[in-house]
Amino acid sequence: MKKFTMVLFCLMLLTSMFLICEGAPKKVTLRLMQFKPEITDQVHNMAKQYNKENPNVTMEVEILQADYEAVLRTKLNARNAPDIFMTNGYFYNQVYLDYSYDLTNESFMKQIDPNTLEAATLDGKIYGFPFLVESYAFIYNKELFTKAGITELPKTLTQLEAACRKLQAKGIIPFGNGYREGWVFKHIFSHLMAGDGNFRETAEKLNSGELKFGDLPSAMKIFDLLDLTLKYGNPRPLETDFTQQITLLATGEVAMIHQGSWAEEGIRKINPQIQIGYLPVPVGEDPDKARVMVDANILYRLNKDSKNLNEAKKWLEWLIASDSGREFIVNECKFIPTIKGINPPDVQLANETIDYMFKNLTYPWVQGYWPASWETHLGNLLQDYCGGARTRQQVIEEFNRTWLALVN
Repeated sequence: MKKFTMVLFCLMLLTSMFLICEGAPKKVTLRLMQFKPEITDQVHNMAKQYNKENPNVTMEVEILQADYEAVLRTKLNARNAPDIFMTNGYFYNQVYLDYSYDLTNESFMKQIDPNTLEAATLDGKIYGFPFLVESYAFIYNKELFTKAGITELPKTLTQLEAACRKLQAKGIIPFGNGYREGWVFKHIFSHLMAGDGNFRETAEKLNSGELKFGDLPSAMKIFDLLDLTLKYGNPRPLETDFTQQITLLATGEVAMIHQGSWAEEGIRKINPQIQIGYLPVPVGEDPDKARVMVDANILYRLNKDSKNLNEAKKWLEWLIASDSGREFIVNECKFIPTIKGINPPDVQLANETIDYMFKNLTYPWVQGYWPASWETHLGNLLQDYCGGARTRQQVIEEFNRTWLALVN
């Protein structure tokens, strides 16, 4: 009898343990890989907050900038892909189609403003969450422009040089160039390429060889603009990185930098009182082509083959729908959200972005139509040009060669 009782007790204990284990949430590690190192602290804090609200989920965060695409592709090809990863949109929807989960029918995606979904859409399906609306142009110090007597923003290259001379006359360096960073050149070049219009058609004609870069008059103004920034810029621009560049602006050492809305938080940490705004980049001598680049071109994608796909979807729903997720996007990162019904952060560049959007003085991010990795070649080639290692003609020839090599 004692033996039977002991066996029965053990069975009851095992059953209880089994039920307890069955009821406990499964421990999961979600791997997130992205670029945008300027929000490194915010992303790590977001991961901690998600774990606090979902104790069974730990988020491993990897943030890169240089060689991001190459590292991501290596992981994808080696079947070591993250559960969640960041890319650009447009052309990259096709590049990452085999790895991206189709979000079209997920109920939480109905909370996204449909006007921001173009970059995430391919053949009518949505393959990523457009994380934010971003913008870029020249960021200028309003106080220094006033000091130099610049009462109207320049809209042509000639007017821009005249403004530079006024700044120099007051002992102010006009441009802070962070040309150590190869990625900054894609933003500058896309501004000028946008001036040629017909973004998708232009890219398709470059793909087929029907057009060459020398046939794009606005895009070829890149050399004149770079020459201007070097002539009126800071010493050692090819040794100046992003952090040094925004420091030059924040401390009043230079009057303007070519950067985007992502730079404002760093600038304000150095100088909370600075008054900054956007100067739309002149594209040659046509004042109507001077605009600000605005798009929702940065996407979070879910790896469709992830063993943790359901947990990744729960995270994305939390990011879009929860107070904590929205706090991260708007108040921590200071980004203009793509989620309907949420006010943008009350910061200067966000406000200026919205103002230029209302005035219809914006271009989309045309680099979304470029072949994957071409921006890396672009950055290297324009660094060579700025350093005197290549001529204009040599750079143009390499533009054509590298573009065609990537699409064929």
